[in-house]
Amino acid sequence: MIGILPQRFQSFFVGRSGLLARSAAPGRQHLRSIASSTVALNNDQILLRNDDVENAVTTLTLNNPKKYNVLSSVMLDELQLQLDDIAKNESISVCIIAGTGKAFSAGHDLKEIHLHKTNEDTVSLFRKCSKVMMSVNKLPQPVIAKVNGVAAAAGCQLVAACDLAVAANEATFGVTGINVGLFCSTPAVALSRNIQRKQAMHMLLTGDLISSEQAVMYGLINKAVPMESLETETMTLAKRISNKSSFAIQLGKEMFYNQLKCDHLEDAYDFATERIAANFQHDDAKKGISSFVNKT
Repeated sequence: MIGILPQRFQSFFVGRSGLLARSAAPGRQHLRSIASSTVALNNDQILLRNDDVENAVTTLTLNNPKKYNVLSSVMLDELQLQLDDIAKNESISVCIIAGTGKAFSAGHDLKEIHLHKTNEDTVSLFRKCSKVMMSVNKLPQPVIAKVNGVAAAAGCQLVAACDLAVAANEATFGVTGINVGLFCSTPAVALSRNIQRKQAMHMLLTGDLISSEQAVMYGLINKAVPMESLETETMTLAKRISNKSSFAIQLGKEMFYNQLKCDHLEDAYDFATERIAANFQHDDAKKGISSFVNKT
């Protein structure tokens, strides 16, 4: 953990995503007349992308149900490609990550890893996965996991990496590597940043699956709903966010995660003060505050 000095705050934000100069979802009104569409992003159709332009929501769907949507090297490449594209697209306000079939994702493809000839091959795969997880965290837009079934090992890590998560009542969650002699070291990074240490260690040391109800109690997901309501509940949440100021949402997401890196409470408050002051100067806030003041 490092302390961040107030004088560095503005340059950090402008340098990474240009938030201080961005307008709120430019061009969205122009795009509203375009219908949403779902496209396969590669010949095997292992990842689908749906752009709901009217609501400014993009959904990425893991589409390898026969293999429980494993995070193979190819799947990770496709996710990285799309996350990089979404990060640059100011007409997208929210991203949803979902899965087809009975699983959200069963994690890494152990058969693929078993064929690795060198340790470097395995290191390369896990670095690729870590980059995807960090890209979810760094994405300017909020990311919601829509969990339809089991989320195991790196699949559970992906849920933990998302900003929000809605799951079906039937969904289960676990870091199950220990059951085959592997401690889920990389999933532990995301998991331990979502739930309490003893709960995380219990999951990591036992490999037990927990229910959606337990996942809500642990803080791993926000809400558990009936399967038939999963799509509606997730989209309702996404639309509530997309209707807010894109500038404020993106500034807020980046501020939230970066203030957690501050060593001292004073630094965190200094950092937050810089961000809220910058937010006040944006047209969205000026218009919203003016409207509120004029009503009272």
